[in-house]
Amino acid sequence: MKDWCYGFTAKLIGCFVSRLPRPATLALGGRLGALVFWLARRQRELACQQLQRSLDLPDERRIRAIAKQCFENLGKTVLEFMQFSRINSKKIQQYVSFEGIQHAEQALAQGKGAIILTGHFGNWELLAAGISATIAPLTPIVRELRSPRLNALVSSYRERAGYATIDRDTGIRHALRCLKRNELLGIVADVDTSVSGVFVDFFGQPAYTPYSPVAIALKTGAAILPTFIVRQSDGSHRAIIEPPLVLQRTDVKERDLVTNTQKFTKIIESYIRRYPTQWIWMHRRWKTQP
Repeated sequence: MKDWCYGFTAKLIGCFVSRLPRPATLALGGRLGALVFWLARRQRELACQQLQRSLDLPDERRIRAIAKQCFENLGKTVLEFMQFSRINSKKIQQYVSFEGIQHAEQALAQGKGAIILTGHFGNWELLAAGISATIAPLTPIVRELRSPRLNALVSSYRERAGYATIDRDTGIRHALRCLKRNELLGIVADVDTSVSGVFVDFFGQPAYTPYSPVAIALKTGAAILPTFIVRQSDGSHRAIIEPPLVLQRTDVKERDLVTNTQKFTKIIESYIRRYPTQWIWMHRRWKTQP
């Protein structure tokens, strides 16, 4: 019954949101994010603490302003995702412009597929939809939700937007097959999770980070393309595909995993430093410690 309630409520809200004009959706999402910022004291304080420690900002008002915008961005992202139930590729292309498409095209020309590496930055779900609509089908690796009905609803939204997903815990073979078919594989690798990882420097602190993008790339020869989507002030999005990550390859696998994971983590950090309001500072990124 609890699972049914979750699924029914989310579907009902999604039906309402999907019928809103886009400006109203963004405005409502921002207000909901701001409301959560004021109500969720623990997450608000965590975001402010991590911002202050990572960016060394002396002005407390500035820290709270950035944290509030992070919550607003997340609210907009959730409601934009709910509109996927009535979206099509033409609308997606109107919302998202791209820089660096040639890097993806050149990587696919090698015939080994490519790994789109990103973080929980901007609207990462719209990034997947935008790549699938503009460049080539993208298959992201995700963690399935605990609620089967809610997970099915989220999956249906993604499929409506033009992309399917692979379960993080059971889909490694599907991921390798995706690359073998010379397709794009999406990996989000900027959070502290229970998957295999290594400790690398992130904002001057050791952070437990998944090394799966590097392990898969070293195994398959697929290029790793750091890619980020940046929300613009007019409500549109700009997606940037960086050149392929230059991987270190030695006879010591463990050292290569750490070195190359550090490389892509520094790129993620550079984008967060440039656009601090578009990352999930309310996430316990440094929960696991050596």
